[in-house]
Amino acid sequence: MSTENKAGSESPNYTEYAGDYGSIIQSQLLELEKNRFAERFFEYDHLLWADNPSEITNRLGWVHLPKQMLAVINEIDNFSESIRKKGFTEVVVLGMGGSSLSSEVFRNIFTLRDGFLRLTLLDTTDPDFILKTRESVDLLRTLFVVSSKSGSTVETVSLMKYFYGELERKTGAPGEHFICITDPGSELIKTADKHGFSRVFINDPNVGGRFSALSYFGLVPASLAGVDIRKILQSAFSVLLELENSVGGKCHESPSFRLGTFLGVMAEQGRDKMGFIFSEKLFPFGCWVEQLIAESTGKNGTGILPLLDEEVPDCPRPGDDRAYILLSLREDGTVDTAASRIRNSKIPFVKIVVDSPDQIAAELFRFEFAVALAGSIMGINPFDQPDVESAKAFARSFLGLYRETGELEPEEPDFSRNGLAFSSNRNIESPEQLKDIISSKKKGYVSIQAYVDPAEENSKELLSLRAQIESISPVPVTLGFGPRFLHSTGQLHKGDSGEGFFIQIVSDNENDLPIPDDVGSAESAFSFQVLKTAQATGDFRSLDETGRGIARIRIPSDIPQGVRKIARIFA
Repeated sequence: MSTENKAGSESPNYTEYAGDYGSIIQSQLLELEKNRFAERFFEYDHLLWADNPSEITNRLGWVHLPKQMLAVINEIDNFSESIRKKGFTEVVVLGMGGSSLSSEVFRNIFTLRDGFLRLTLLDTTDPDFILKTRESVDLLRTLFVVSSKSGSTVETVSLMKYFYGELERKTGAPGEHFICITDPGSELIKTADKHGFSRVFINDPNVGGRFSALSYFGLVPASLAGVDIRKILQSAFSVLLELENSVGGKCHESPSFRLGTFLGVMAEQGRDKMGFIFSEKLFPFGCWVEQLIAESTGKNGTGILPLLDEEVPDCPRPGDDRAYILLSLREDGTVDTAASRIRNSKIPFVKIVVDSPDQIAAELFRFEFAVALAGSIMGINPFDQPDVESAKAFARSFLGLYRETGELEPEEPDFSRNGLAFSSNRNIESPEQLKDIISSKKKGYVSIQAYVDPAEENSKELLSLRAQIESISPVPVTLGFGPRFLHSTGQLHKGDSGEGFFIQIVSDNENDLPIPDDVGSAESAFSFQVLKTAQATGDFRSLDETGRGIARIRIPSDIPQGVRKIARIFA
């Protein structure tokens, strides 16, 4: 039972404080009921989002996944058992964005059963980190899950070719160490057939990547790692039932409808910086929900910017463009304290409470629906990603040049200081000028894009850098590792209102690794370091082309030292 008032709604698991926006949210909920949103949603009515059904009607297959995937639980679990019987002890997921991030949620939040495989997610092109992963596993006891909806994701395919080559040196049957998850008709299926992969899982092509957590893309790695996938689907199914019960005009009673309406209304009212606060155990949910929200809403000159790493002592941070979402385990006093501080500051927020970590699957499905609903309110198609291709196209052109000449386009820094090389599209001539740009920024946000080894020690230094920049910046600061963020917030960076400023950090590498030209090939036209550099340069060009301000800082291979030097600029 929930109670409503003009400022919001409250129930045991869902609290909404809308402040001055309460009446707008209530009016929007009534409008959704009047327009039969729930009924039309289950009818896959594209007119909820756009006149053109393209990239809508063929992207709604996720709607019934909690029910449909129950039919294949035994198939997935039996496969998982067969893998364990073969002696595999490790599973490495090779994938980017929505095709893989749910693996981190399941591995780090859910209760894992003993005797299953240790799961690692590899979604980088940094050769130092790839080599560390290679050295941390026993290849002959490792299963590689190649996850790509299209079957042609450059990072995923490159990693597949590299590890296949490594296994080829150790066994006469390297294909037995690979499975793939992909869409019907993809090139990956042909590769799997040709090279004897252990298994091919064909996913529903009508499920978009970032909405695929409850499909084979999420459930197969989860089962291999020891997650009870029946619990996942049963938890998500409870939200599907909630939505089905909204048919007939009860949207205002549904937490999922209220969450989606909150997101959409906040964006429309200019509160498009969405801070997230989590119970510690639930924090891995953040990277998944970040890519869902950013890539779904960041287009057509609008977007919701998720802000992770929001600390309770600093909460709420100043700014009339902020709202908050709190995701809490029941009786987590830390999150309750944050909620009280936010309410006292009269900043809108939603708090969602789960009774146990294993119930987070319900929130996966709830947020998928909520983002779809928010897109309708914002007047955008939440299922496409129109601005992602530009950075990829630039990177492909740079790699084509490298194939022809053996060299990438030469980098000519604008200036160098203290071992750091600086380039920008804003005529920045000194570190002091860069600091002035950040400290005088009145709206928008600053984004740190780190094309570096994403090891824990480097992440800690980058978080310290983020905090240092936030101490002088009037606007929020985000942090993402490249190329992961290209499949996440990258769409928003190029598709939103254009008020972001970007600090791209690109490291040299101590090691490099060749990328075979094909699976099983001994020939290699370029390496992972070349690919990483091409991706960073491609994103720089794409941001520049869309009028965004960007500064690149090239640092040596000693990443902690290089990042500390950058931090001193903003002291």
